[in-house]
Amino acid sequence: MKRWWAILPLAVFLGLVVVGFQRLTGGDPAPASFASPSRPAPQFDVPGLDGGQVKLSDFKGRPVLVNFWATWCAPCKLEHPLLVKMAGEGVEIVGMLYKDPKGIAGAHELLARDGNPFARIGLDPLGDLGIDIGISGVPESFLIDARGQIVKTKRNYFTEADVVDFVAAYRAEAAKPTSAPAG
Repeated sequence: MKRWWAILPLAVFLGLVVVGFQRLTGGDPAPASFASPSRPAPQFDVPGLDGGQVKLSDFKGRPVLVNFWATWCAPCKLEHPLLVKMAGEGVEIVGMLYKDPKGIAGAHELLARDGNPFARIGLDPLGDLGIDIGISGVPESFLIDARGQIVKTKRNYFTEADVVDFVAAYRAEAAKPTSAPAG
């Protein structure tokens, strides 16, 4: 009987290892790109990188891709040339500089060196807008339709395949008639 009690902790430990392994190697619970259920985008009004305010209502009646990024974010630097490409294909992108300690000067330096794909850039120094919109980290992007609904989300950085997918989704949204614009 005493021997059984000695083996019990080992059996519990092995059971936890097996369950943990199954959870880690199972399907991805948060896919990198998904068409999430349409939901209202938060109506934001944040300071702009170059002064003024950046508001979602500035884009009412047309779709916009909102991209959360930071100068300290290595994956953001990987996707940057693809954002430039998307902007060149007509996608209107609003950048949100997220919790960036280098702030305005670092952003200006990066954009001058690597190109600026953004129609406007808002500042989210405390991450409040990121929390409101539901980001899990940077980079993360949200396609918002002309009525202010989040219709597509990209978690992590864009790849070439994502560019094709998001440009097509943006164009499809831009082609839709609008009856109740954001704002």
